[in-house]
Amino acid sequence: MNLTPTTFDLENARECAALSRVAYETYTLTDEATDTQVWVRIHDDRVEVAFRGTNDQRKFLTDAEFFRHALYRAGHKVAEVHAGFLLAHEGIIPKLMQFLWSQGADKLPTFVTGHSLGGALAVLAALELSWQKFPVEQVYTFGQPRVGNCAFANLYDTEPVYTQGRGWTTLGEITFRVVYEEDIVARVPHLPGLLDPYRHAGVEVFLPSGCESPVLNPGFGTLLRSDLRGIWRAWRARGVAGLLTDVLTDHHMNNYVRRLATHNTVRRFA
Repeated sequence: MNLTPTTFDLENARECAALSRVAYETYTLTDEATDTQVWVRIHDDRVEVAFRGTNDQRKFLTDAEFFRHALYRAGHKVAEVHAGFLLAHEGIIPKLMQFLWSQGADKLPTFVTGHSLGGALAVLAALELSWQKFPVEQVYTFGQPRVGNCAFANLYDTEPVYTQGRGWTTLGEITFRVVYEEDIVARVPHLPGLLDPYRHAGVEVFLPSGCESPVLNPGFGTLLRSDLRGIWRAWRARGVAGLLTDVLTDHHMNNYVRRLATHNTVRRFA
């Protein structure tokens, strides 16, 4: 991995995608009460923390608890987080922190990652790690749902961290939220104003339809072109059934791993 990244790094994204996929198969720590698992790898020069997601997209969408709870820390009571995500986070984070401290990992650059639910937990963990003065270097999430309200997103995006690659920066600048095509979990339609209780944090990295290279901070035109290509492809392949299933199959972690392995360049603000 590149240990001194200054922005989105394809090598690091590929490594974190691979870690997120393996996290479905193995783990270091678990919280049985919430069925939350995290895989930790400690190297001589870095720490990698990967949270397990969920393979059952339908269950994830239909059973999700959409109520928000306050993130209780001094001065942050207006920041609210998805209740289910917060419950899972509070079940696993004490075990993770104790493990990292016991291994003397609090001085090494730390990369945090996860897919789907694991991406949401990665965001919450990165914030806690920064509060505990761990040197969070970068955060990569894949197919991540929104975690909290606007106050939470602002809190996260402005949290100061010191990195090897950028020096002093913020969590929002070193967090890269990778979105594959029409992945419904990551792309739940954004509603205006008070109708939308959740906001994304970090930098979006979009993987468009048509095997185009990744785009940082995609514009409306990029998203629309990708959606039209994806809808046409699904319709031609399977008709109405294809339209319904394509947004779910796009969420699979293998799509992210495969697409990131395809390109060596990144477009910005397209």
